Amino acid sequence: MKKETFKDKSDEDLMESYKMGEVVAFELLFERHSGKVLSYLSKRLQAPKEAQDLLQEVFFKLHRSRHQYNRTLPFSPWLFSITRSMWIDFLKKRRLEDATDPEVVDKLVQVTSGLGSSELSFGKEILDHLPSNQKEAVGLRVYDEATFEEIALKLSTSPENARQLVSRGLKRLKQIWKAREE
Repeated sequence: MKKETFKDKSDEDLMESYKMGEVVAFELLFERHSGKVLSYLSKRLQAPKEAQDLLQEVFFKLHRSRHQYNRTLPFSPWLFSITRSMWIDFLKKRRLEDATDPEVVDKLVQVTSGLGSSELSFGKEILDHLPSNQKEAVGLRVYDEATFEEIALKLSTSPENARQLVSRGLKRLKQIWKAREE
């Protein structure tokens, strides 16, 4: 159907049409609400690329969840509950990724890059304080600059668990360095 047929419909009617397979209804919903969603995300993320990426993910989630929409509820609050949920999930994920503490990573790279034989042996020794899965995860992240998805594949685990392994490993290394410096 043509867009003109749907232009005067309410958001709730458009969602019902979209649930029935009318792609044009989704396009109109995107046109009507993407600016507001992007503005909401941009104010909270202060990174235009991240806000744009998350905008796409919000509307993809809307697409996947379209059959869960309840016509008796207003569309806009439903969309913004999806947006807020996606934003919170994004922040949690970023916090996990930020757990790759650059200070610890830089120190680990310096210590194990052959600055001196005593530092090099300490670098190997310090990694030996980690459980083997953390040691491998940290090594892949720091030296091979592997993504969490790549680490997960290599270790036969989930990307979330790979993030945890790296985070815990780096936290442990930070504790060891602090103890050594005292």
